[in-house]
Amino acid sequence: MSSVIVKKAASSKTGKRHQPYDSSKRSKVHSKHPTPSNHSSYANKTPTTKSTPPARSTRPTRPLHTIRELAEKTIRKHYPYFTPRNDWEVLYLSDVPYSGSEAGLYEQLDNHLALDVQETGSYEEVIERATKDLDEPLDMTGLKPNPGDPNVFVQPLPGSKYSIRLFPGNAANMDYCLDFVLTSTGEPVNSPFKFELLCLPNPNAPIGSAPIIRMCPLEHSFGIPQHKIEPGEEKFLLHDGQHCLLRRPGQRDVRFTVPIRRRPEPEAPANTDVLYFPQYID
Repeated sequence: MSSVIVKKAASSKTGKRHQPYDSSKRSKVHSKHPTPSNHSSYANKTPTTKSTPPARSTRPTRPLHTIRELAEKTIRKHYPYFTPRNDWEVLYLSDVPYSGSEAGLYEQLDNHLALDVQETGSYEEVIERATKDLDEPLDMTGLKPNPGDPNVFVQPLPGSKYSIRLFPGNAANMDYCLDFVLTSTGEPVNSPFKFELLCLPNPNAPIGSAPIIRMCPLEHSFGIPQHKIEPGEEKFLLHDGQHCLLRRPGQRDVRFTVPIRRRPEPEAPANTDVLYFPQYID
């Protein structure tokens, strides 16, 4: 999955280098509506419950992700023998597949760099543009977090050696992602046990009721079958404030709510008076 994202992010041809996933273009295969006969009792079921302490969150000690981070990850995976000599090579190899010999790789890089320099007129300008592209921050959905990334929350699952991890995606779309990690190491794993992940109606909604949705991995909506998801890359797409239920055979149900990122108060339209009433009353 990461290499797919890198290619979309680093392409210099499309003019959409830094765009996050487009929610409107996602296939709906990652979410399914259960039939009422099978799942109508999920939202209303109120067994005895146990509360766990608040999930721990990492502090914002790192900057946002960048194209450089994704590009270097791709190079380490596909070209472990190669150390880029400049930023142009980092950007180039993140987007152009190569399957020849190591000597052939150096030759291809030298030839294409020479063409870019000839077209641009300056080696320094070519490298400077590549550096600028690589260092541009990303607000992307689906990128697994690094140690120290902000707003990452982990909660151990009762009766299991695994934990649920929630990490933020694109803020404008209010995307949040879920994956499973080993509690002892924090290493992400793909679907380590049988389960159903359901999104439930908001119990605090004053009117109306959203359907119960059974979630599938985000990779499925991009046409990647379960057995082809790279180890540790599986994730589930959620959104700020969603109420979720995890069902495991032989285990108690687990409920949780996705964190909500604070947003600035919207400005009142011009020439408008705003009246404020209590939001919650007893």
